[in-house]
Amino acid sequence: MFHDPMLHQTFMKLFPSIPNCYSANVIRNREMVLIRNRIELAMLDRVMPQLTTLTVNVPLQVPRIKLTSMANLRRLELLGLSDQLEWTNGNGVLPEYAMTQLDKMLLFIWDHQRMFGTLRELKIENKQVQHRHGQLIRLVEAMGDRLEVLDVQFWTDATFYLDRFPTQQLKCLLLRAGKPPEPILGESSNMATFLSRCTKVQEIQIYTNEKDLFKVWRPGHQIETSHTPVLYDQHREMARITIAGVAECVISNVNEAVELFASTLETLTTRSWYGGRLAPVHLSWSRLTLSRLTELDLEGEVAWTFDFASLLNCPRLSRIRLAFTGPMPKKHPSIDNLTRVPNLQDVELGGIWLTLVNRGWPAVIARIYHLERLDLLACDGLTADQVFELVLDVIEQSAQWRLQVEASSNVLEGSEEQPLSSKRPIAYEYLYKHCRLQWVIVNKRLENQVMRQWRDWRKRLASAVTKGELRFLRASAERVHFSFVPTARPSH
Repeated sequence: MFHDPMLHQTFMKLFPSIPNCYSANVIRNREMVLIRNRIELAMLDRVMPQLTTLTVNVPLQVPRIKLTSMANLRRLELLGLSDQLEWTNGNGVLPEYAMTQLDKMLLFIWDHQRMFGTLRELKIENKQVQHRHGQLIRLVEAMGDRLEVLDVQFWTDATFYLDRFPTQQLKCLLLRAGKPPEPILGESSNMATFLSRCTKVQEIQIYTNEKDLFKVWRPGHQIETSHTPVLYDQHREMARITIAGVAECVISNVNEAVELFASTLETLTTRSWYGGRLAPVHLSWSRLTLSRLTELDLEGEVAWTFDFASLLNCPRLSRIRLAFTGPMPKKHPSIDNLTRVPNLQDVELGGIWLTLVNRGWPAVIARIYHLERLDLLACDGLTADQVFELVLDVIEQSAQWRLQVEASSNVLEGSEEQPLSSKRPIAYEYLYKHCRLQWVIVNKRLENQVMRQWRDWRKRLASAVTKGELRFLRASAERVHFSFVPTARPSH
């Protein structure tokens, strides 16, 4: 499919019943998708000069005659690749040569790079097949040294061909980070050695079973290979890191990454699995300041043992996701420090709700006074009563906090935004006439019960005598919205 926002909206209005590659199974509905692609191809001429991203659902090909109108094309996405691209038949015999779909896509990339040279980003998403997709690497190689973004997280065999990836200008590399790793990285090449070739990388997503993944960035580390710089001391621009693997390896790598890239790191995501024993160390950066970190995502053992006091050194942190899976350690760091993060607005929790209750999470959530979005979709065993009580507690705690700070600061009642002079450990800049919570996301099975309790509570508020605190509760009730989602989203 050729995806352009304006073209997509027009198509959905004209042909709402024809599926696309995002809402339907491409293989099962191939004929209908092909019809859609042909129609979109005919409509493409209108938007082609402004086109910067092209999403192709193979086997549809782009006519070469339209190539001259794509001078601004920067990103190419290839979806629906399957065993039709294999070069051998079922018996492993090489057939007579014919122009394959892979050849046509290669010609498109080669011609465009020769004519305009603007392609910088490539995404490959293939159907999982029994045989290795050895020919897909040719698409990556065809991009040449101009390649800056490579997204192959849905190409399961990509790690077999790391040594053939163009890395001279590579800034973003997204490999598969799911479990189990397929294939095992040790069968292809050493990941740390591969990263030593990525001299300009700023974002990575990988599964690793190595502990010294970032050794090449250590101060004074010398590169042994001849085609890379001798020292990496001046390259510390890593902004987004996603690491998956056994907990011990993940924690070791992330601790070193935080130390090396503390001044540039913006997003940190981990996926850790139990490796037979609990990791001897835990994730912590209590002596470092991550001045740019805005998003933190921890899953598995690394979430259980994380040092929440480290969050006090993240002044810009606005979103955190914590998925408590795997064995539960006996000792846990204090989670009360989460309430002292000044700009935290988005919290997502996952795990067994009863366990989270025993660890004191509902009370902590209620005291995050700048919380705007709460996602409990991945919490198992959560009931409608617990959802209602938690939201009500958030609103009431916000009301009490506002009154306390208002009284201690001598701020006139009714002032919506006034600077505070409180010497409390949490320094908030403004007061509000309602709580900050706006969205609560839970499972759809709870919709009827939650909404019934919510409507009853709002009716009781409406019939009560108006007072200062009641005005706050009513305004907060108007602000809070519930979103009910059928199933939890997979992590990776």
